[in-house]
Amino acid sequence: MERSLHRQIKLHYGSDPGGRVEASLEGYRIDAIRSDGLLIEVQSGALSPLRGKIKRLLELGHQIRVVKPIILTRRIVTVDRRSGRTLASRLSPKRGQKLEIFDELVGVARWLSEPGFSLELLEVAIDEHRIARKRRPGYTVKDRSLVDTLGSILLETPEDLWGLLPAAALPGVFTTQDLALALDRPRHFAQKVAYCLRTSGAAEVCGKVGNSQCYTARTHAPIRHEEPAHLEPLVSKSRRAG
Repeated sequence: MERSLHRQIKLHYGSDPGGRVEASLEGYRIDAIRSDGLLIEVQSGALSPLRGKIKRLLELGHQIRVVKPIILTRRIVTVDRRSGRTLASRLSPKRGQKLEIFDELVGVARWLSEPGFSLELLEVAIDEHRIARKRRPGYTVKDRSLVDTLGSILLETPEDLWGLLPAAALPGVFTTQDLALALDRPRHFAQKVAYCLRTSGAAEVCGKVGNSQCYTARTHAPIRHEEPAHLEPLVSKSRRAG
């Protein structure tokens, strides 16, 4: 079942004059099509299931942007199963981070070298509505809804990936161990990051130290932070993104 968060973001991107929501194109169902023809796919889950769709639409000459919500602030709202009445609410200590995108970027990183593809990280605040399970401890997430947009990061080229990383903390030639130390993350996560950098074309293998491959950046470019487009009636401080 479609959650409110997905629906709200999808409706926003197709709400401009001339835009469309839930449109059929080339045998696919597209979440939204902007008035300028840009195809929008909102993906709260894993990105890899979109690979075939992205490949085919790019081959047909379309421009496609995948919008990935990054949940920075989450309010937990517990509701009564029968009445739907709010029983309690609290802020979750868990905060999403832009680095998390590398966990899911492995399957689609190479598309960043395609002129028609872009990935937008939409930083959001949400309400997560939960109900208690009937027969065992715990809860079920009933819905997630958008409260506010907090920022937007647009990735259009392989070089844009460097803006997600502390590139200044890396030597000119680095291993995944260097990357793990710079990110303060486990080695296996750093290996995913290195794979994305290499397959997208942002970095290349330039040798080995022992059993570890060495990488160097092909180019560096500053990340483009975009103001999120206005989401009525939930957002009051955002400006229109290009």
